[in-house]
Amino acid sequence: MFEIVILTVAPELDQTEFDLLLPLVSKEKQERIKRYRFFQDSQNILLGDVLLRTEICRTTCLRNRNLQFSKNEYGKPFLVNNSHVHFNISHSGNYVACALSNEPVGIDIEIIRPIDTRIAERFFTIDEVAYIMKSQQTIRFFEIWTKKESRIKWEGKGLLKLLSSFSVLDPSELEIFDYYSLFQNNEVICHACSTTKESPIIRIMDTVTVMQIVKSVLFEASTFC
Repeated sequence: MFEIVILTVAPELDQTEFDLLLPLVSKEKQERIKRYRFFQDSQNILLGDVLLRTEICRTTCLRNRNLQFSKNEYGKPFLVNNSHVHFNISHSGNYVACALSNEPVGIDIEIIRPIDTRIAERFFTIDEVAYIMKSQQTIRFFEIWTKKESRIKWEGKGLLKLLSSFSVLDPSELEIFDYYSLFQNNEVICHACSTTKESPIIRIMDTVTVMQIVKSVLFEASTFC
């Protein structure tokens, strides 16, 4: 199993939909969501969590109310119910990305925006900087950035893993890791990192579709098991 869902948050959730989804996540996550100043942040965190729960329930037949999550010593969350289910979530702008796999996985999605190439010189390796400077600097910057972030999230050690400590272009690294280009348009770019050789199944959704799936899977889960 290696599945990716890319959610375009359009249209935005209305208050009724938001209130319907909020009780589906943990009390701790509910309180965290309520503390965000901007609705977009609250919405994206909520949708990412609910989307993950939906995918786990759909693929494992576990009930949402029974899902138990914990965190490793570095803060990376994992599913207590099933050690073979690995996941990762990312969001940026009006996009949410969710990865589900039988093996560790990292995913990162980023809005493409103007950048100062000196950031690359500070955080990237020499070969990565050279690659960016050759052409299409903005696109290549975010290509490298999302690959590196997905690699760090795969490992699950957070800030203890420096961006400059490895190169996503290094042949020795590429013998171990695969970087999957999942989604790209003129607004956003997304990559996943995994050691599995299985190509991911990628699904693109909007909020209308997600709401339909959530209602059928999380509210009527017995029909899927």
